[in-house]
Amino acid sequence: MCMNRQFYKSFSLALFVLLTAAASAQVNKISGTITDADSGEPIPFANVFFASTSIGISSDMEGKFVLQNFPNGKYDFTVAYVGYEPFQQAFEFNGSEYRLTIKLKTEEVKLQEVVIKADTTGWAQNFAIFKRSFLGETQNAAKCTILNPRDIHLYFDRQARVLVAHANKPIVVENKALGYTIQWYLQQFELNYAEGRLAIFGFPSFQLLTPKGNAEAKRWMRERERAYYGSVTHFIRSLGKESLTEEKFRVRKFYQVPNRKRPSDEFLNQKISYFRNRAMSGEKIIIGKTDSLRYYMELRNEPKLADSVASEDLRLKEIMTNASEVNYTGMLKVDFLGEREEVNYAKSQGRTAIKHQTSVMHFLVPGLKIYENGYYQNAYDVFFEWYWAWSEKISDMLPYDYSPPTKK
Repeated sequence: MCMNRQFYKSFSLALFVLLTAAASAQVNKISGTITDADSGEPIPFANVFFASTSIGISSDMEGKFVLQNFPNGKYDFTVAYVGYEPFQQAFEFNGSEYRLTIKLKTEEVKLQEVVIKADTTGWAQNFAIFKRSFLGETQNAAKCTILNPRDIHLYFDRQARVLVAHANKPIVVENKALGYTIQWYLQQFELNYAEGRLAIFGFPSFQLLTPKGNAEAKRWMRERERAYYGSVTHFIRSLGKESLTEEKFRVRKFYQVPNRKRPSDEFLNQKISYFRNRAMSGEKIIIGKTDSLRYYMELRNEPKLADSVASEDLRLKEIMTNASEVNYTGMLKVDFLGEREEVNYAKSQGRTAIKHQTSVMHFLVPGLKIYENGYYQNAYDVFFEWYWAWSEKISDMLPYDYSPPTKK
């Protein structure tokens, strides 16, 4: 069973915000003041950052902050402070300046679609499942540690077969594979066994770890580069730069068509009913390998749809309206030819590793906006299967402000 896994990096929040924008041809800058919406008092030491980046700062004693001199692109500007509802809004920067007045509201306890209850028994077992699903199962995941596991509350609904997690504090992950500490502000975690679906909502903030020496610093640089190439961010940037072939991506149309090997449900149900009735009556029947209850039961378990891939590569103009907009609806098969898949992934598929990484990318609606830093909007309109569904987890995430060394 293939799980569809989605990471959403932006979501709307109903908070009161005042902002103005002023054009600047030279420097990207965002500044402002953070206050309590009720009292008007400044909020010092609030976490101010661009989600999914290492760009961030704390507000000063007067609630003021300034972020500047960062690369062009679109970012989810985020303010978080314990006891208050977080603020998040997307801003596009291209030599731009924004000045904000942010009034945070006191956080209220809200019911979610899945009712949050006290931790179920077997927390350790549930946490092991959460950890594997949250961090991933790549070789980098083995070098990641969740530093505050007991801040994570876990509930398993046995009837619905759903594992839910929630946390009132950011989940702190130390990634010694890539050299980051990540604070993940969890909005929702839901592992649905019945539907074969994993959904993780939240926004991370990255801080660089201090290497113990030159050897560790160089290792982190190598591992970050390895994590970047073939990633979704690498693919989105390659789309915008119109450099898919140069970056070793191959893109083809992907379809799901009726499985010709599987008869209709009506036919299968008739055959299964026939053999069951004969067996229950005690009547002796002579059957062959392709004419038995077991045979038709196995056929019924076959998928109704079969995968089909176009033989020709898609041209960029068939995918993109322009360098900043994807005008494609449906599924794409994306092969990254620059690196073989990890052995752990191949094992999860019950086979040996192949020399390239193959993913399926679903575009639910046309008009997906993309930006030069790899950001894409709206993330709800895209989801992944196959390799990216397995590899794009917390342990292999890089901040949007990361760029690999220039190849010589």
